[in-house]
Amino acid sequence: MASRRPVLPEDLEDLLDFIQKGKLFALQDWLKAGKTLRAPDNAERGANVIRTAVTTGFHSIVEELLRAGGWSPTELADALDLARSHKRDDVADLILHYSTQSPSHGLPPRAQRCLAAAGIPIEKQAVLHALRTGALSGRTTLYGKYTHRDVCRWLGIDEFFPSTIIPEDKRPPFVENGLSYRANGLLRRAGIPAKKPAVRHALQTGALVPGKRPYNYGKQTHAELCRWVGVDASALPSL
Repeated sequence: MASRRPVLPEDLEDLLDFIQKGKLFALQDWLKAGKTLRAPDNAERGANVIRTAVTTGFHSIVEELLRAGGWSPTELADALDLARSHKRDDVADLILHYSTQSPSHGLPPRAQRCLAAAGIPIEKQAVLHALRTGALSGRTTLYGKYTHRDVCRWLGIDEFFPSTIIPEDKRPPFVENGLSYRANGLLRRAGIPAKKPAVRHALQTGALVPGKRPYNYGKQTHAELCRWVGVDASALPSL
């Protein structure tokens, strides 16, 4: 019995329709909404979005999809071969341009450091997935409203991406224990209780080493913690 042709989701059928008819604004709205550009794994080869765009031949549509990012080297090479077979040198040049461009192009260094610290690949589809699932949110180290704005601009989506992405922090403010907000925040993110015995132990065992661990632990915070627990920073082991 012959296998049935895989059925595409209705929304993906709409996306392919936008591409085939050259509906640039509809495609831009689709991308701003953060919707997927991927066909199911069992979909036929013709359902590949970038291939469809190259075959149809609308230069602006191809450029918008390439700018969205997330295409593998194999997909880009396949699209390049297809453009050349259709004698579309302009589209081929466009694909070559985006194939050689760094994935982080256009993303400010602050946002790049945030993604690196969170272990999120600097690749648009991966970052978009992290936003959707909450893996990248207001609770992520270094991820504040300005970094969120930069990331959204880089992805080409609305800066007011669903408010659940950056949840309101309802926790009470840090207690007045003699440490700065910065030092308290670092201890919380590192999972170290803001208690002198616990911090002293972390300093002596190498859980707190300026410039090494945890991420973003610098000399100024190190000096503050040493003063707070009453240890000589020069006497600590260099790990």
